[in-house]
Amino acid sequence: MPAISQADTLVERRLCALATSEPASIWRAQDELSKAVAEVGMHFEGRAYPVCLRPLAIDCDLGNHLGAVAEGVINLLDVAAELYCCNEEVQDLFPAYKHLRHWTTRLPEYRPIVRICRLDGLFGMDGHYKVIETNTEGPGGVIQNGLAAKVWSRVANPLVQGLALDVSRQPFAKDPTCFVRELVSSYRVATGRELRTAAVVNFRGRYTNEVDWIVNDLKLAGVKAELLDITAMKRTPRGLVGPDGELIELVYNKLDVRELINNEESSEYLESCAHQEVISINNWISQWILSDKAMLAVLSDDRFRTNFSAKQATLIERHIPWTRLVKPGITINPERSKIELIDFIRENKASLVLKPSNATRGENVVIGRSTPPEVWEEHIGRAAHNPYVVQEYLRPGEITALQLPSRSIKKMGYGIDCYVFGGRLAGFQSRASVDSVMNVGRSGVLLPIAVTAA
Repeated sequence: MPAISQADTLVERRLCALATSEPASIWRAQDELSKAVAEVGMHFEGRAYPVCLRPLAIDCDLGNHLGAVAEGVINLLDVAAELYCCNEEVQDLFPAYKHLRHWTTRLPEYRPIVRICRLDGLFGMDGHYKVIETNTEGPGGVIQNGLAAKVWSRVANPLVQGLALDVSRQPFAKDPTCFVRELVSSYRVATGRELRTAAVVNFRGRYTNEVDWIVNDLKLAGVKAELLDITAMKRTPRGLVGPDGELIELVYNKLDVRELINNEESSEYLESCAHQEVISINNWISQWILSDKAMLAVLSDDRFRTNFSAKQATLIERHIPWTRLVKPGITINPERSKIELIDFIRENKASLVLKPSNATRGENVVIGRSTPPEVWEEHIGRAAHNPYVVQEYLRPGEITALQLPSRSIKKMGYGIDCYVFGGRLAGFQSRASVDSVMNVGRSGVLLPIAVTAA
């Protein structure tokens, strides 16, 4: 894995030294940061937002490189979306959504199709950054992570004194409202009109994190906005309307789309979005197909490579990890040899990861090298009923960070995730955890990312 920056090496040394000589100073500063985060109203579904005092400091060149990769991947997803609509082999990699094709294959005219996403990534042994998840549905952190970086930069921090670190090189840290400005812009691109009414859409009260920020920022932008449950809206000849009968022009989905697949209560809403009677950010192919982990199986499979340009094929080769939908059959392994996939998974668990293809927050992800053989076999068996993907294992980078719940300083694995709004890089996040599956909802912490001077 490449060095992140000389500044980050210095931050690491300072943290380790202070942890031995003066740990109280670290925790005083951390408490001030946590207090400042709470005072501005940030939270993670009612719990404290776990922003760590220790940043991840990346150099300017790496930041520019990650941005170029992320923006390139968004263009890949445009190609993949069109491929899904016309290629049965691609459609077969998404068996859970066969009955939804009348919705998912209705593509909008605008590009990029994915307006808001977060690409999660790690560095491979070859030094290249690899995108391991696409998160094109309704990713968390679109406002709060930029705001968290801004708050972090204002708190006295013994770990970064004298270092030229800048969070404002990231658009969403410089201006945390850039997410809402992208919603407004997306509506204008799609319709040629200015946005007047919008709804943040929830289902059964789940996944409400950041909703208050989104609604409030829309109102500040001059848009009439509210949080609505799917069941509170109706499809009419005029379009989608809210409880007051007023037409809703744009919706942003904060929900688990898996819960909608067989739910009759949501059918009118799904139909209205699919027929583009309301602008939905992101639309259904993004919510179900492009966000499914099997999308990486489309991108990394040589069968579909001729659909991409030579430049795009190079991007895939370097930055998309080997991924396959788990099912019996012959395929090509990471070394480009023919294999029977199930046998290969059984025999190579130390270098592989199994993931439910459409789960979130690390649900049922199993890392082969830390999983007993009987549990590994159990998950292979589950793939017959609940689609799984198998992916090459990428070892996370390791840093020292503050584990907030236990008030301890520990070695943790970390990754870097890229937010992309309207096809352009909006900012970064880094999650760190002692758990092999990194997730803020599973005892992880958020490391603010600061960029060193060029």
